[in-house]
Amino acid sequence: MGDYLDSKAVATNYSNEAGSARMNATLAKRQAYAEAYKLESDSAGSLQIAGDNMLTMRRNQSAAVAAQRVTNAASGFSAGSGSQLQQEASVAEVLEMAVANAAKSAMISDVNAREQADFLRREGDTQYNLGMVQANYLQKMGKINREAGRSQLLGSVLYTMGAQGLKYNF
Repeated sequence: MGDYLDSKAVATNYSNEAGSARMNATLAKRQAYAEAYKLESDSAGSLQIAGDNMLTMRRNQSAAVAAQRVTNAASGFSAGSGSQLQQEASVAEVLEMAVANAAKSAMISDVNAREQADFLRREGDTQYNLGMVQANYLQKMGKINREAGRSQLLGSVLYTMGAQGLKYNF
């Protein structure tokens, strides 16, 4: 009878561990998905700020070109001379490169954040799947111990009957 109770206790323990493994797997997956969502949200916010900064850079570019035109007009040379147009173009080009670099940097950061978020989701799915495999194993071990306990109980009863000289026919 003691072996039966021991097996039943071990089976119950395995079942409890299986429940814990399932819960831990689910929590790991949820945490990974939450981290991925936060990463994507932060990236979207950074992209919005980068867009606002690029609009400011465009306004600064327009103001710098206008200031260069005023300077050129105050110089007294004709507005159509090549060197004055070249000065305006060079001011515009420098600021245009800054805007292009800012856009490229923002897009690279966004793509990296999204790839990292995808990795976090895959990692969460993997942790979930491994946790479920562990939980299924523990559940199966619990079932095996329950069956073993029943067999031990039956064997114990048959042994007791045999020790007392009782006959049994199956």
